[in-house]
Amino acid sequence: NYKKLYYWQSSKERRDRATYYLVLRERDRKTAILKLKISFPKYFDATIKAKNLKLCKISLGGMLEKTKCIEKVPATFEVAKDYSHVEVFPEKVISVDDSYAVVMKIFNPSQAGMFQLNAMGQVPGDVPVSRYLGSWNVDVD
Repeated sequence: NYKKLYYWQSSKERRDRATYYLVLRERDRKTAILKLKISFPKYFDATIKAKNLKLCKISLGGMLEKTKCIEKVPATFEVAKDYSHVEVFPEKVISVDDSYAVVMKIFNPSQAGMFQLNAMGQVPGDVPVSRYLGSWNVDVD
C-alpha cells in the first residue's frame, strides 16, 4: 500500500546543492521507531555522505514559517556503498508524539525526474520487524 509522506527540498534544479527534509509526522506513524531505513532508486545518482545527514525533531512550516529543526536527535547513520539506502539508528526511540525529519544536504542528481524514496521503520519489541511507513516523491527539474 502506497502512503505519501511530507517532504521539503530547498532546490529542485539538477546538480544544485539542496537540503532535503524527509519528514515523519506523528499522524504518519502508529508506533515508535527503533531504526529507520530510507531506500533510494538506482537512478538517484546523488552522493550521500553520513556527515551530511542529521535527525531532528522539527516544527513544520507553512505560509508564514519555514520548516526547521527544533532539536537535533543523536543518531548513527550508515550509508550503503552503492548509495541504495541509508540506515538511521537513533540513540533513543523516536516517539509517536512529535514530528521528526531526516535532513540531508546533498547535490541533486544530474538526471531530472521524479524519485520515490521509501521509508521502513523497525518497531521496538520482542521480535524486530520492519514495516513500510510511506514514500517521499521527490522532484528534480
